[in-house]
Amino acid sequence: MWRLRGLGGAIPITLRIDSPVQRVGQKGKYLIIGAPPNSEIFWSSYKNGVATGELNASYGHRTEANGTASIDMGAPWSDDQQGAWIKEILIKDESGQIYTAMTTFNVYPAISTQPATSTASGGGILSTTFDLGGTAVPVWIPVVAIAAIALTRR
Repeated sequence: MWRLRGLGGAIPITLRIDSPVQRVGQKGKYLIIGAPPNSEIFWSSYKNGVATGELNASYGHRTEANGTASIDMGAPWSDDQQGAWIKEILIKDESGQIYTAMTTFNVYPAISTQPATSTASGGGILSTTFDLGGTAVPVWIPVVAIAAIALTRR
């Protein structure tokens, strides 16, 4: 762990992703905080608990002089990348000391932009559904929830 002189304690390195919910077609952004300045960053990743083959890979990323880095992903998430991810960094400072941090997130299917559809003919508005992250949700559920909130606020 990296230590700041004069403070007597270790400051942990933080690795975050812009959102723990990533979607196919979107690009993630990683943020590193509290790392040694001007140090090389190495990347490893695991999907659904299995190593992806990216192990201490170097892409030329380095921390800034203030020990932070903001790194955009090169390509958007693809369908075959859906799952639970662990992303780990290894940072080597100028003296050769090694520091690590990790973050977790999930990659889900792209959000459907299809309009609401009717699941039963002749059932009226209460049989209409809308897509919520790949799940057909009956339109009456939020209607009932809004009515219940309105009644409790009287």
